[in-house]
Amino acid sequence: MRVLIACILALTCAPAVAAPATAKTSATTSYSERMALLAKLVGDWRGSGWMILPNGKRESFVSQETVSRRLSGHALLVEGQHRSANGQLVHDAMAMITWNERAGGYRMRTALSSGFGGDFPLEVTPGGFAWRMDVPGGHMEYVAQFQDDVWTERGRRISTDGRSTDFFEMRLQRLR
Repeated sequence: MRVLIACILALTCAPAVAAPATAKTSATTSYSERMALLAKLVGDWRGSGWMILPNGKRESFVSQETVSRRLSGHALLVEGQHRSANGQLVHDAMAMITWNERAGGYRMRTALSSGFGGDFPLEVTPGGFAWRMDVPGGHMEYVAQFQDDVWTERGRRISTDGRSTDFFEMRLQRLR
């Protein structure tokens, strides 16, 4: 049951955030400058992808993500939905991304329509972002890349013995 819950949580949080710039910042970098590293996320995104469901079945989906600035630009709200080929909603989530001065890093707080959610550290990387969550028997990690107006994100589960299994991929195009 824990693995099922972890998979559902991970799949719900996946399309949460990305950043086109490097995370290298100095001690004098302001909060606004740190959040500016994520500014290219703002907009409407559409595309498709696939995920492995908890029952092991691969499900293709059509995705829409909307990213908006909130709290005077000090937070990003990410709202995402994935629908199966027949239009059934298979993923409905939102996330809030902020800079946490005390922790010295970005935080992503997620909420799912299923009632699950979480709070995860997020790393801004050159050309994208990465985040991970520990699950029984290993961890899940997501890596996103941005090039021009395309957002590509992949998720994989890595077991404690080092085996890696891809379970999520999406490719979105910026609409605005």
